[in-house]
Amino acid sequence: MQRWNTKPSPGPWIGLVLLIITAGGGIFLGLRLGPALLRPPEEWAVDLALYGELVAVVCLTILAGVLAYRVAGGLTMGYTMDRNGIYIHWLGNRAVIPIDDIEQIDSGDRHARIPLSFLQGVGYYWGQGRTSKGQRLHLFSTLPPDKCLILHTSNDAYAVSPARRDTFVQNLEQRRRIGAVKPLSHAQQPGRMVFYAFWSDPVVRWSILLAFGLNLLLLGILAGFYPELAANIPMRFDPTGQVAELRPRHQVLFLPLAATGLLLLNTALGLALYRREETGARLLQVASVLAQVLFSVAVFAIITRS
Repeated sequence: MQRWNTKPSPGPWIGLVLLIITAGGGIFLGLRLGPALLRPPEEWAVDLALYGELVAVVCLTILAGVLAYRVAGGLTMGYTMDRNGIYIHWLGNRAVIPIDDIEQIDSGDRHARIPLSFLQGVGYYWGQGRTSKGQRLHLFSTLPPDKCLILHTSNDAYAVSPARRDTFVQNLEQRRRIGAVKPLSHAQQPGRMVFYAFWSDPVVRWSILLAFGLNLLLLGILAGFYPELAANIPMRFDPTGQVAELRPRHQVLFLPLAATGLLLLNTALGLALYRREETGARLLQVASVLAQVLFSVAVFAIITRS
């Protein structure tokens, strides 16, 4: 089995520069935010300005994680080939293209359509697009489609960018003429390194995004109301709906923080369970959404009676 590295390109290094800038910005804002949150909770100056800084830190952290994945993917991507297929590797993941299903090899496609083209090439080119003839195009390269090799199969096409391009094509043509020894199927096999299968599950992904969005929205609404709240607010109500107990207003902040902790806990449990019990892992993420709704109802009940 022979291996080819990807053709060097600026993509991984552009991604690395953006990663350093993003991570640096997140660390800078985090250091500014830290002293305000290290005080006793009753001294927290919660308002929309503080909330904006918190959201900025969270967004920069997520963006840094995405950039780190793209950079690592671009630096680890490579291709191997044997008599049966071509195997594309990146970050422990693998895509399989059967040799006997490759019908044509083209040198680039200038009119191919790719998703989110303004973000492509940072680290590597990824996702699914369309060739100029309308065939579904899978991107596994460090170069744009017009500079790639396009491998056409009976149903799909694949964009790859091996470093020794001529040798790669010669070897591929020889193996196509010889024929496969064992038939393969097209496949994308997720690795365990970044829990790719978990994050790719639509139910899991959308549940986490919805729960995260509701949590941020709840924090934002609470930050807008917080400066106007009285020093002591109703936190408990009797069965008739009357106020049963007043507590310091900072205690209302613990509700969205508890909701955040539950979201993180369910995500961690889902990562641990997904390979053995997919349904259970999905239910945990759906439960996170329901929990955000319940915590939001509790917060609204408190702030509207204060």
